[in-house]
Amino acid sequence: MLQMDLPHLNVLTKIDNISNFAPLPFNLDFYTDVQDLSYLLPELAKETATAKFEGLNKAIVELVEEFGLVSFETLAVEDKKSMMHLLQVIDRAGGYAFGSAEGANDTVWQVAMREGVTTMDVKDVQERWIDLKEEYDEIERKEWEEQAKIREPQNGAGGDINADGEDDEMENWVAPSIGSGVKVVRKG
Repeated sequence: MLQMDLPHLNVLTKIDNISNFAPLPFNLDFYTDVQDLSYLLPELAKETATAKFEGLNKAIVELVEEFGLVSFETLAVEDKKSMMHLLQVIDRAGGYAFGSAEGANDTVWQVAMREGVTTMDVKDVQERWIDLKEEYDEIERKEWEEQAKIREPQNGAGGDINADGEDDEMENWVAPSIGSGVKVVRKG
């Protein structure tokens, strides 16, 4: 990160699968903020697979703490809010933030560093994917069912799919002209 002189982000991915494993010894913000990793060493020593690496673990902890520049963002790919948050963080790291927040005379750096640009906190991730995962999953399932019920009458009353199971909107579609570089194959 220091030698390349480029924006650098560390991302903890697959947060949506974290409940499939043993409970974390600390809240998620302990791992994302990376402030005092010495508390992690006894937990690592308990694991038989990492016990033989005790010296290496201690050296890495000391190195990370000395730099003080390391932190992590979280990403749950199935969660739109999580994906949007990460995209905003990437924009900030690159020195630019998209949106209507731009002022007429602001520099790109001023726009990128504004407070409140991102809307998701690691506590939100902890609540959604670790503490209350089943409750949130149930709420999402009900929302999907409601959306499916709303779409059902639309599809039945002259909607998108005909009796043959084919897409009505594609029936009168004309393929792009030859030489456009686009090849369309319609499978029946």
